[in-house]
Amino acid sequence: MSEQRTYISTAGAPEHRSATAFARLAGFFGRWWVFGPLVGLAAAVAMAVRIFHNGPIGMADNGDGPSRMCALDTSVHLDKGSSWWFDYANFRYDQAKPDACRSDNTYPGSGKWMPMLARPLSQLLGYPGAIDLRAQALLWCALVGVAFAVFAVALRGRLLLRLLVCAALFLVVGDSVIAGYAASPFSELAGLTGLLLATAGAVHLGGSPRARLGGLLLFTVGSVTLVGSKMQALTMAVPLLALLLWAKVPVGRLVGRFSARVLPLAAALVIGAAGTHTLVFQMEAFKEINRTEVIFVGIMGKSPDPAKDAVELGLPADFGQYAGLNWWGEKAPQKDPRWPEVRDRITYTNIGIYLAKHPGVALRIADGGLDDFAASRPDNLGSYPVSAGKPAGTQEHRLALYTGFLRTLGGGWVLGLQLALAVAGAWWLRRGQDNPHRRAFVAMMICLGGATLTQFVTAMYGEAIENTKHLIFGIFATGLSFVLAAATVLCTPAAASSATEEEAEPETRARSDRAALVGSAKS
Repeated sequence: MSEQRTYISTAGAPEHRSATAFARLAGFFGRWWVFGPLVGLAAAVAMAVRIFHNGPIGMADNGDGPSRMCALDTSVHLDKGSSWWFDYANFRYDQAKPDACRSDNTYPGSGKWMPMLARPLSQLLGYPGAIDLRAQALLWCALVGVAFAVFAVALRGRLLLRLLVCAALFLVVGDSVIAGYAASPFSELAGLTGLLLATAGAVHLGGSPRARLGGLLLFTVGSVTLVGSKMQALTMAVPLLALLLWAKVPVGRLVGRFSARVLPLAAALVIGAAGTHTLVFQMEAFKEINRTEVIFVGIMGKSPDPAKDAVELGLPADFGQYAGLNWWGEKAPQKDPRWPEVRDRITYTNIGIYLAKHPGVALRIADGGLDDFAASRPDNLGSYPVSAGKPAGTQEHRLALYTGFLRTLGGGWVLGLQLALAVAGAWWLRRGQDNPHRRAFVAMMICLGGATLTQFVTAMYGEAIENTKHLIFGIFATGLSFVLAAATVLCTPAAASSATEEEAEPETRARSDRAALVGSAKS
């Protein structure tokens, strides 16, 4: 009998040793200082493969590119067979001709930061011209790696679950609706990068004091980059600032109930200043252009009686002939000889009053926006350079699971699901006081819901053309909010986040410290 027991024990020994070795290996890779950098490196490499394997992809210019790239005093170089707009992605930009780039035709803001940072990398890699957008795509891959590394460090729990959450995040960030902007001449890339960095930083606002401080810094950098990228992103500052009003970052003596909010409020001032700069230094022409588009495309575009709408807006009845025509067309409303007489009625105040009197029109615009949201990416912008040999306007679908999810469910269902998550998160946030780590994830999930809402309203009622492209920040925020919802459930266990003194609420630690000091003095 003893020989049988010995045999069984010996036979099971290799399996036991294998399981033990695997557990030790998983434990090693699960440590934050190993897991985070490895995830970041893997994400950066995977993104580079996703963009460059079998030839680089980007996004064709729709006419916005010259104003963005003029910030670097460059203009596009057309390869043989390529075209300026819509059909092919053009990566190379040469030095612009003298006086081609002026302040009145150049976009201000943080949108120029990515190509500016990419220019020396482009020259280092030996790309021809003043800058090549393929270098910008490589820079994007590196920043994606940084964001993934920071995000992964905040995850807790089983290694497999953390890997699944990181994989879900990559499915969103690497989707065709997002990744195509990496090698594009658009300001959207800066906003998308900023939103990703802000999300990665925000999930640390429930960690240790040091983690909260680092998270706040990254959140601030990302938020400034986002709200400074373009006008469509400006209103997203509202939920970002609301998050900072909730946050507490205890450092040094700033550990009290109110003093722990000093640093978040300082960050809010910085983000508010960036938003103010975006508003004040917007290209002057677009202030009038955007209002004009709302009236003639948004309100009149699908109206059964545009002449009546024109009269109610204080315009001549025959201005209804411009219904559905945008600023850039041959028959544009501002080309009418009477335009100087009516331009003072092309105001957001006038638009707001009209929509308040006609809620059905406002709902019709929103309903169209839901379809544009579900479309997820402009269908008129090609992804490939002419050298790829693809037909003009061909779009890539190397990774498009998130795109398929949006188009299958539809904008209404997707936004409804996000709203439900935000409501559930707000309910939990008021009751879940014992897990600050999870509270940070939930708070950012709610913030992303608010960002989607504000950006939807801004795109639909602030310009009303190219809606799918202008909704990209909301589309990205929605995907990120779903990932955070999964991370909240799977990777924020209470035992890992609330049981340590280091991650306790600041005022709780302060009371404990004071009690310890009093006890020490008495003894």
